[in-house]
This record gives sequence, C-alpha cells and structure tokens, in this order.
Amino acid sequence: MSEYSKILSTIVLVSVVMGGAASNVAALSQHRRNTTARNTLPASYPLPRKVNFRDINGRGLLVRTWVNGVGPFNFAIDTGAGATIIAPRAAEEAHVARTNRSATIAGLSGANTIAQHASIDNLAIGDSENRLPAKGEVLVSSGLPVDVDGLVDPTEAFSPFGYEIDLPRSELTAFDPQENPIQMDRAPVEGTVVSWLRDTHGRRPFVILDNGDRALLDTGSSLGLAVRDPNGPSRSAAHSVRDVGGGRISTRRGQTNIAIGSLTLQRIPTDFVTGAESDVPVLLGLAALRPFRLRFDPLHRLIEIAPENH
Repeated sequence: MSEYSKILSTIVLVSVVMGGAASNVAALSQHRRNTTARNTLPASYPLPRKVNFRDINGRGLLVRTWVNGVGPFNFAIDTGAGATIIAPRAAEEAHVARTNRSATIAGLSGANTIAQHASIDNLAIGDSENRLPAKGEVLVSSGLPVDVDGLVDPTEAFSPFGYEIDLPRSELTAFDPQENPIQMDRAPVEGTVVSWLRDTHGRRPFVILDNGDRALLDTGSSLGLAVRDPNGPSRSAAHSVRDVGGGRISTRRGQTNIAIGSLTLQRIPTDFVTGAESDVPVLLGLAALRPFRLRFDPLHRLIEIAPENH
C-alpha cells in the first residue's frame, strides 16, 4: 500500500544557499536568529486560546490556520518540523514575502526538495484573531501533500510559551511556563516527567528511552516507534511511504515495549524502516502517542506525558 505518510517532520538536512556560498545545517537552524525576539514578548502579550484539531488518517493533526490574516488553511501540528513550512499556493494567497535565499529539505530517505526562505507578519490558529507569538522566517515548500497547506511546529510558533497537545481530546493549549511550570517531582498519576533534550541545531523535543536511544516526539509522523530495520530490506515490508523530500522508504510493523522515565509503553506499534538515511533519529509518532496528553515546557526543558484522564 502506498501513501503520503505524515513523516513530514523528519526534515533531517537543510542546505542553505545564499550569495553563491552554501552551508549545511540541520533542523532549520536559521530560526535561531529569531529566538531572542520571540523570548522578549511584552508582558501583556495574550496567551493564545485553546483550539481543537482534527486527527486525519494519513494527514496528521490538522488545525485551521490564518497566515497574515488570510485563511483558513489546513496546517498540520508537527513537533518535529523545527519551523513553520507553507505550501506555495497558501503562501501566494497570504501574500507571504519570499526572499532570494533557497533551501533544500531532505526527508528520511535522503531525497531532496527545494524550498524558499520567506517571512510572515502573523500566524493565527482556530480563528483569525487567535494569534500566536510566531512571526518572521518561514519556509515555502512544494513537498507537502496537496490537501495540507502547511506545517506549524508549536515549539517555534508558541515560543516563549509552553504548550499541551491532548491527543485523546484533540486539543492544543498554550500555557505560561513561568506561572504554571512542569515540575520534575510532580509527575502525573501513571505518567512521567522527563528532560527535554535538544538536537544540535534546534529545539525539537527529544527524550531518552530506557534502552538509551534518543527519540524524537514527532506528531508529524503517522508511524509508531520508528527505528531503522537492522535486517535491511524485507519482502514482508507492509507498505511504501513517501517522505517530505519526495523519496520512498519501506516499513514493516511489529510491537515493542519501551519506557520513557517512569512510564512504560507496552506493545506499542513499531515500524522498522528500510531506505532511511543512516543518521536519522528514532521517532515516536502518532501511532504510539495517541493515548497520551503531551505537555512541553521550553523554559524548564521538561516534558510531561500522561494517559487520558490524568
């Protein structure tokens, strides 16, 4: 079975080309230039309101989104993207200002698609008045499915606020980590609080599994626990998946028990991936995360994971 997987977040490599000189960076590190501005919001900046999203098979967590006051568009909530990424048709409709700087986005397979740096004035979700702190640099890319207008990474879009993705209730909520912080010694019942590890060039949320692997919590992936297949290509591969770079990988499904902190996940869907680049991270996608409420505190670098009703 062939499908457009929501592996859209696995943007492993971006090659930035400017003025004839090229440099390779991971996870859209150009957004570091905007971090200071986003972390010095006026004290009166309003906390974005809670919004509902739709969990659509093969497309991910879709939320109504307005760009520069234009919309609504369908954006996928993608904790692994590292940036806001907009499809060309949506960028044109929203009068997104593009630059002459290009980028190359690579998916799991290592295949590339061309993107372009651009900037936006404002971004809103749920309704046109519910604006997020995010503004400034985005990428415009044609590597998205035809019915997905863009990706919004809440770590970047909500910064400096924290956020909660309640998957069972299909709710996305912002919170102020200064007033309502996650605390390591106050884990939810039957849940856990763990350190939020960062990758070298960005702020994507990684956690340590009980086997020592670093795993990316990736709401942009439809997979479960996704790991490279140690046995290589297999005739038993369940399906072929197209990634954001336009390449293809194959997966076969199994089940695994893992632990994140004090939380044990039993018999979670596990995808053994063939055709991926050797340096891609372990992923925990929606097939593994759907029973949980995920809370991300960027100030204290903590992540809370709790089952439904806790």
